[in-house]
Amino acid sequence: MTSVCYIVELLKELISKIVKEPEVACYFILNEKYIVNLRFLTYLAQGLSGVKRDVQVSWVRQRDLHILTVGKYTYTSDQRFTSIHLDNSEVWTLEIKYVQKKDAGVYECQVSTEPKMSLSINLNVVVSRAHIPEGPNLYIQSGSTINLTCIITESTSPPVFVFWYHDDRMINYDSSRGGIKVTTENGPTTVSRLRIQNARPSDSGNYSCQPSYADPANITVHVLNGEKPAAMQHGRSSIVVPAPNPLQILLAVFVCCAFRTSTSFVRR
Repeated sequence: MTSVCYIVELLKELISKIVKEPEVACYFILNEKYIVNLRFLTYLAQGLSGVKRDVQVSWVRQRDLHILTVGKYTYTSDQRFTSIHLDNSEVWTLEIKYVQKKDAGVYECQVSTEPKMSLSINLNVVVSRAHIPEGPNLYIQSGSTINLTCIITESTSPPVFVFWYHDDRMINYDSSRGGIKVTTENGPTTVSRLRIQNARPSDSGNYSCQPSYADPANITVHVLNGEKPAAMQHGRSSIVVPAPNPLQILLAVFVCCAFRTSTSFVRR
């Protein structure tokens, strides 16, 4: 009996040497430097391998050493921060909604292992910019075409949308007004163009271009009925003169020829 117990203990010792606890590995799903746009939704993710299910993972903001999340629980009054973890998953994710400029900085993921483990990731927040080169004022004659261009730069990805507003109303491309067209070209620099045909005085006012995650750009459009505004003599402004009507040109030539013919007849 003693020999049997000895063999059992020997086997246990042998098995314990062969079957070891898995080594814990800690790694980031994303790069250690991560760049996002202002007002964007971003995810900071860390992967763990060989970690027991009862381990606790915390996300800490290094700027003020504030513990944001522990496990699946959030420990900040800022509801933009959320911990995401699926059962049996090795990935622990910190979600930040509507990213702000102040969110930039270093975030540390801490794992409650022995010894303690942690990794840091640097979040860089980029502020996209929009501007309308025709601004700040555009003077245009009634009947002409309004052409506005919105250029969005310093963006890590194209905006989800670009809306145009006339005063406080979103421009409806399918409205009964007609003659309205918007085209948007996405790329490293996104360009959105607004075209309004047959401008009328009611089209005057403030126009704004509002990308999904950039401050809006504004321009004031003045639709004139032949008058020359005194405001054009001050500051930077643009004016659009309508192209002459072919019928008007033909009529002017006819009047000029008729005048010269009548003059020659009188001289004779």
